[in-house]
Amino acid sequence: MYPNIKYELQELERLISSGWKKTDQEDQQVNIVKESITKEVERIKQTFIHEVFNFVEERHLERYIQYHQQALVRLMDQVINAENTPSTEKDINRFYYKGLEDLLSFVERHFAKYFDQDAKAPESYIAIAKKDASSNFKKLQKGLAKKNADARIIELMLYVLRKIMDDSSSEDTTYRKVIYAKEVQKELFRLLDNPNSDQNTNEELRLVMYYLNYNSIRCFSYHTHYINSILDGVETRAEKIEKLSFILKTINQAQVKPGIGYKLHAPSISNQLNSYIVEEIEHLERLQQLTHAPSSRSLETLLHSFKIQFEMSVAQIAYLIKIFIETRIINTNNITGLLRFLSKFLVSKRTESFTYDSFRTKFYNVESSTKQSVKIILLKMVDHIEKK
Repeated sequence: MYPNIKYELQELERLISSGWKKTDQEDQQVNIVKESITKEVERIKQTFIHEVFNFVEERHLERYIQYHQQALVRLMDQVINAENTPSTEKDINRFYYKGLEDLLSFVERHFAKYFDQDAKAPESYIAIAKKDASSNFKKLQKGLAKKNADARIIELMLYVLRKIMDDSSSEDTTYRKVIYAKEVQKELFRLLDNPNSDQNTNEELRLVMYYLNYNSIRCFSYHTHYINSILDGVETRAEKIEKLSFILKTINQAQVKPGIGYKLHAPSISNQLNSYIVEEIEHLERLQQLTHAPSSRSLETLLHSFKIQFEMSVAQIAYLIKIFIETRIINTNNITGLLRFLSKFLVSKRTESFTYDSFRTKFYNVESSTKQSVKIILLKMVDHIEKK
């Protein structure tokens, strides 16, 4: 028991550990015990709610909730693993278990912010997850194959289920793993039920990976192999940069479900792939730059102190340049060189100068608010032209 933390389950634990003594008034005794458990469960719920207002520091409340979460899981496992008990005691144990399960669900529902998803899940919770995964594995495997999904993607997606099914040690099976496996199954069944997904099942599955933040090494390795296979199909560096830019756009615009991920402390799969693709683009652009390197740096010397003042933010300027490139108003394959050049000679409304790294980040990661503000600026320009 943690010091300075009041243990609220002491009476409930006493009821569980006191055992059952056979008497002539068995039915009456059973009802008394069940009533005691019900009252104690309700008392603990009210105490949890009351205690929330007694903690000055949030970290103490978090420790209080997680301590009782761990204790509830321990007691649930203790009850469910009880063997060689008379039928009456089994009946009471089931009632104990139902009360404990009710308490744990109450904690998870009302104290979700402090609930430790990386703690061990109860045995019954794990058993249900294993049963569901085993039941759905073949269905999903056959369904995805029928929709012509790539075998490697099928194996990658169902690996999450296989881990739950094959995990012999329940000590390693956490709430997070079980919840993630449930989310994967839900999204895969949703995809199978969607008649339009037949057109590009593999792309739909990749979007599921981004949506559920499947940030495993296996998933990252699959994507690097997939990206390289696309690049092998084109010849010029310009085409490769174009392909990579489109993949990057797809990943950055993909929906992501908040608060979920395969690995808690690893970077998101979107960020991992973003960094990888940007590095690939910059490498190709450097090669382009070396191939078409200018023979003189006189222009840079001449314009060393020259700056163009923009009444726009760095993000707005970056997106405007991006639009010019995408619509071929600016026709260049050397985006890195262009961004470095502009970062030296442009000045935004909020700062005298800005760095290349900042400019590049804003160029490749465009927020919706930036798109809207640039759209308004362009509309004002059109309106100005029409008035002339």
